Amino acid sequence: MPTLPAGLTPTVAAYSHGGPGGVMRTEVAGGAPRYALDYGRGVQQFNVTLVLDKLKFSVWTAFFHHIILKGAVTFDMPLDSGFGTDLHAVNIVPGTYSATRTGGTAMVVAFAVEAESKVYDMTASDAVVLIDVYSAYGDDKLLARLAQFANVDTNVLDFE
Repeated sequence: MPTLPAGLTPTVAAYSHGGPGGVMRTEVAGGAPRYALDYGRGVQQFNVTLVLDKLKFSVWTAFFHHIILKGAVTFDMPLDSGFGTDLHAVNIVPGTYSATRTGGTAMVVAFAVEAESKVYDMTASDAVVLIDVYSAYGDDKLLARLAQFANVDTNVLDFE
């Protein structure tokens, strides 16, 4: 599978994604709507922006037209779907591509890709453990406990 050429990294500032879908909602007369899971997995759309100089735009154009055939061929691209930046197999959503020259020499290439979140690499029980550990030790709690251990708990030891 082709990989996005080195140095053509999506900008973080212009980066977003939508939900994976798969949930149905039915209106109920006189009551709360009902929800149901239609399917468990699914792709999400990620809005991607590449800011490219003249050379990188040439490389991108060759890659776009000849290697991934305008997005029809699946390729690997670094994305953050919730667990840090990692390679995701993506396709460019038809009709979302644009390339705009800035006032200078940069080209801003924007498009949407579809990719499956890396959350599906973990099991439901792995997810429960992750949530439980975070609930117990969260950002501040873990650091506070380490500080307690390093600065208070170990000071009771007499090394003389």
